[in-house]
Amino acid sequence: MLDALVIGAGPSGSRTAWNLAEAGYSTALVEEHEIIGEPCQCAGLITPRTFEYLGYRLPVQQEMNGARLWGPKDSFLSFQAPETKALVIDRPGLDRSIANKAQDAGADLMPGHRYLGHRRTDNGIVATIKGRKGKFEIDTKLLIGSDGPASRVARDSGLSSRREVLAAFGADVEGYQGIENHVDLFVGSELAPRFFGWGIPTGPNKGRIGLATVLPDRPKNFFRDFFHKGAPSKLLGGAKIVNRVSGLIPFGTRNPSYSDNVLLTGDAAGMAKPTSGGGIYSGLISADAAFEVADQALQTGKFDSKTLSPYQKLLQKRIGGELSKGHHLRKAFLSLTDDQLADIISILGEPKVRDAIEKTGDLDYASLAAFSVLKAQPKLIKFAPLLLKPFI
Repeated sequence: MLDALVIGAGPSGSRTAWNLAEAGYSTALVEEHEIIGEPCQCAGLITPRTFEYLGYRLPVQQEMNGARLWGPKDSFLSFQAPETKALVIDRPGLDRSIANKAQDAGADLMPGHRYLGHRRTDNGIVATIKGRKGKFEIDTKLLIGSDGPASRVARDSGLSSRREVLAAFGADVEGYQGIENHVDLFVGSELAPRFFGWGIPTGPNKGRIGLATVLPDRPKNFFRDFFHKGAPSKLLGGAKIVNRVSGLIPFGTRNPSYSDNVLLTGDAAGMAKPTSGGGIYSGLISADAAFEVADQALQTGKFDSKTLSPYQKLLQKRIGGELSKGHHLRKAFLSLTDDQLADIISILGEPKVRDAIEKTGDLDYASLAAFSVLKAQPKLIKFAPLLLKPFI
């Protein structure tokens, strides 16, 4: 019987398996795709602290210290921070690097294997796995669900909950006319209702573009229109798509994110940030918290919900507060009309407000910039009173 079976070799799953194997626990890491990290479902934009958290670095395609915000009614904002705010990386390469760390630590890495379900027994959990040669079962004391937004482990464990889910569509393009070291962001009801679009330079004349929104009826047509409407057309008119990616972004932390013999991490636990949609850093935090609780359970031999319940408290303490603030910021954003968005972008261009953004902007902790901006220009509250709620 294994000590732990981890489902999903994304960053949080591989980090959890790495921690467990390094601590000497028998661990298997199951990944449904043959090549870890493929297909890519992420824009590949992280903060420098992500590498600091991991304890190692990978090659960086671009260092980002600025952004341009394109909004309704030709509204526009450009700013440049005094230091690097984000890094453009090879996201599949990041996934593989963490999975390799887990394997090097002793985890049994199993690509091309799909989790089908599980049942509980007196001794733990029996998971059914489908591999290259058919179905088989794995006995384990702990089952770690790191299997993404539509987590089957969560569903099978009775941990499903209603959450807002956005569809994200992206592509690598040639002919991208962005500015080096600057991210382009696009907001407005016509382009990306309920969220935003992005353009990220990845090299000379190359870029990574995308948008996330409510799932449209005809997603391919919706994404195609992104090239031809409003501000994006100024950057993408001559661009050629060389690779498409897509995925889902779930908003809303699962509570609880555990049950008897089961823990959830990453997107399965709802670690995506409501302000940016990113979840790598927060997913790594959840992985480390899951390891700490799993380690205690494996030492005591107790795997019931009560024993695993400290996991939720660790999530709340380490990242839950920021995710909650992000939820309120998102609600405030959703309450805005296009006219209000255009007015806000104009106000954000005021020198004292722009200075606050450049100093405190942070992809992982958006609430810091939001608080600084409100402090610099309190009249922004009139557009969305909900903005004040996370800070009082």
